[in-house]
Amino acid sequence: MTKSNNMLLIKELMKEKGISGKDLSQKMDITENSLSLIINGKRQPRYETLIQIADILQVDIRDLFKPTKTNEEATDLYAKNSAGEFVKVGAINSKLID
Repeated sequence: MTKSNNMLLIKELMKEKGISGKDLSQKMDITENSLSLIINGKRQPRYETLIQIADILQVDIRDLFKPTKTNEEATDLYAKNSAGEFVKVGAINSKLID
């Protein structure tokens, strides 16, 4: 069995939204087999198909994809609290800073 190079998160989003492959394929007016090929990374969907999937799953199209960058590039942000101690308040991606 060969490992899939699938970068899509459709299967995970379907599970999260409680939508079956049968339901999604019917709403898209495609066969379950065609949807299965897309979900399993064996067929590359057209842009319009991705828009349709995102619309049905009620997510942003970007949510359909696995992230390509890690948080390794993030820089922690600290602020001084009322006791004078520095506490972590978040992180910022250093690639966003010019």
